[in-house]
Amino acid sequence: MLLILTNSLDGTTDEIVRRIGSDQVFRFNVDLWHDYQFFVDQNGFCLTDPTSRTCNSADVRSAYVRKPSFDEPLSIPEGGCPEAWVRAQVSYFLQEIYNWCHQQGLIRLVEKGAQKRFGKFSQMWAAARHFPVPAWQFTRGRPIELDVAPYIVKPLTADFIGDYKLLFTTRAIPTELDPSYPWLFQQEVSASHDVTVVYVSGRCFAFGLDRTSFSGVDWRKHINREELTWMPWRLSEDDVARIWDFMRDARLDFGRLDFLACGDTLHFLEVNTNGQWAWLDENGEHGIFDAVIHQLTYGWRQ
Repeated sequence: MLLILTNSLDGTTDEIVRRIGSDQVFRFNVDLWHDYQFFVDQNGFCLTDPTSRTCNSADVRSAYVRKPSFDEPLSIPEGGCPEAWVRAQVSYFLQEIYNWCHQQGLIRLVEKGAQKRFGKFSQMWAAARHFPVPAWQFTRGRPIELDVAPYIVKPLTADFIGDYKLLFTTRAIPTELDPSYPWLFQQEVSASHDVTVVYVSGRCFAFGLDRTSFSGVDWRKHINREELTWMPWRLSEDDVARIWDFMRDARLDFGRLDFLACGDTLHFLEVNTNGQWAWLDENGEHGIFDAVIHQLTYGWRQ
């Protein structure tokens, strides 16, 4: 049985379950914790889902981390919030389930918490050994001395600002920003395409997006607002070798790497260690689903 740690809104998990077969998958939706029963003792664990299906630790043949997160934000009053307390307990419990699976060698593809071990700074330091990386700096509390050349400002996290607003990657004039706030600046690259590469245990699935097809510098700002046409992108043998070397250095079996294409050169931006990818292969025609499912089920699925 494949154990997937996720949430109820993750469409990628929906499709994986459909393709493998619900009888061979146990899905734990952390946001619906109140619909599950769970039990842990010295012998292992037992999970029961809302349909009364059970998953005993002895039944698990592989485990996959998708998006085990609480998507509904909490407003915590001054006197505290029982739901916040329960979420903390459930998150701790889920981490221990992951730890058990990891100790048993059952985790496939995604390392839970890799984004903390290998964050944006670490990624760019490592990537500089393999790819061109646009010049960058993170600063707070010092005079911003960057010139007026094109720069972009990027967030380190996807946390909300105030009333559920996000800071997307955007053009900025550094000297016009308040140095009392922390800023990540990166030199803007004049590129023809965004390129994203889904890396699945050594296999690379690349797609390109014409940057004239959207406004601004961050295509993610337009998700669910307008159609963005990602087309298969041909990587050179050198590109593939660089990606292999980088991912080996990063100790990652999976990731979605983002680049900017300038002619034949790919400039590294970041790797999302558990990035969304199903939208690139919704019909399964490019082979990403097949590659992921093979890695999740090899050795036990008939």
